[in-house]
Amino acid sequence: MQLTGLKTIFSILLLMVICSSLRAQVIAKRDIPADSLVQNVDDFPYFKGGVVAWSRFLQNNLDLSRTVGAMDSLAYARYGSRQTAMLKFIVCEDGSICNIEIENPDKVSPEFAKAVLSAMRKSPQWMPAQVKGKPVKTRFRQPVVAVIE
Repeated sequence: MQLTGLKTIFSILLLMVICSSLRAQVIAKRDIPADSLVQNVDDFPYFKGGVVAWSRFLQNNLDLSRTVGAMDSLAYARYGSRQTAMLKFIVCEDGSICNIEIENPDKVSPEFAKAVLSAMRKSPQWMPAQVKGKPVKTRFRQPVVAVIE
């Protein structure tokens, strides 16, 4: 695939990520010790710099070359040209992220799943969730969308 084709695909991906980021959700348990996960937060965690910085981070760290190379007709039939990996991870009180998982591994190609996990492992610290002005640990869901043609 030509470089301009990959740039076009990535541009579409970024627009879809921006839209999808707005639907990110926080999930966790309720009424548990302070060291555990908190569900009801006053301020949700977010990527430092917001949606624009998140898109830039993905653009610089999400390598789709193996995903594109692995997309044969069988992969297109099974996963489609638009794939959404639903990430689930914990944002700690200090903004570090851990326990990164893909909730829907059967809905995305293995190569795309690996690329998304690899990019997330490079993530800088996030702004943590807060309750009454204090940072808390919470679980976060974030979609990452790719259009592969």
